[in-house]
Amino acid sequence: MRKVKEGTVALGKEKKHIKNLYMYILLLPGMILTGIFCYLPMAGLIMAFQDFDILKGFFDSPWVGLENFAKVLSTRGFVDSITNTVFYSVVMLFGKFPFPIILALLFNEVRSTKFKRITQTISYFPHFLSWTAVCGILYSLFALEGPFNELMGSIVGDGWVNTNILMESDNFLGILFTSSLWKELGWSCIIYLAAIAGVDASLYEAAEIDGANRLQQAWHITIPCIRETMVLLLILGLGGLVNSNFEAMYGLQNAYTQADTETISTIVYRSGIQGGKYSLTTALGLMQGVISFALVALGNRISKKIAGYGLW
Repeated sequence: MRKVKEGTVALGKEKKHIKNLYMYILLLPGMILTGIFCYLPMAGLIMAFQDFDILKGFFDSPWVGLENFAKVLSTRGFVDSITNTVFYSVVMLFGKFPFPIILALLFNEVRSTKFKRITQTISYFPHFLSWTAVCGILYSLFALEGPFNELMGSIVGDGWVNTNILMESDNFLGILFTSSLWKELGWSCIIYLAAIAGVDASLYEAAEIDGANRLQQAWHITIPCIRETMVLLLILGLGGLVNSNFEAMYGLQNAYTQADTETISTIVYRSGIQGGKYSLTTALGLMQGVISFALVALGNRISKKIAGYGLW
């Protein structure tokens, strides 16, 4: 009897695997690409401990131990770049965090399906523009003879002096934040929309019977039900505090603002990639990865202590 039961269980598991075969096949290309572009390059981390010479390769390049990490810390402007990176990342993470949630709540309240689809599509569109294109639009918009100066001239009058605000370091963070929010807001709210779609409709019906209006339903039902998703995304975002959006940073920087707006990613590109210091760049990237993992682990631990759940 026991053998028959075990055979039945094994057969059931086999049927389940066969039933999910197409899902595994769909998952396979993503797993292969992840392995090639995310895990295979990790073998190159050995360069962080070598004086890497591209002609000698991994096996013949001399071993220098932790010397590259010491050079990273003594690189000119590195301390300022860390400050800028963390400051920009904190503002971007916590400043932008509420907006996708608010937009998802607003989309959830739209009753016209056609209008909802149109507005969602419009909000998603900027995500598919490259940062190179976005930076080009911004430079055209704020050019001395561009639309911004023409508009301000018509409003202020003769007292307005044409200026390119992209050439001033004080405006860098505001422009970066606004353009990033415009570009990613619609796309970022997709996860929250999916979470809202999973909320039990009977909760809204019960609240409506009790006399709760739409705002009260959103505050007392929708937000608490998607709270776990909000916390998980915030924890994942903590891992990016020592990283910055290289495309946006490099695209918005210019000769007038570069000295005051350097970040870790732009220093890596200029001194590592352009300067051919591959070992230095790898050491810096390894340091960023370790710190990012530590921040995610810390955020996860705090979340489990306070909210009772986390990533793992």
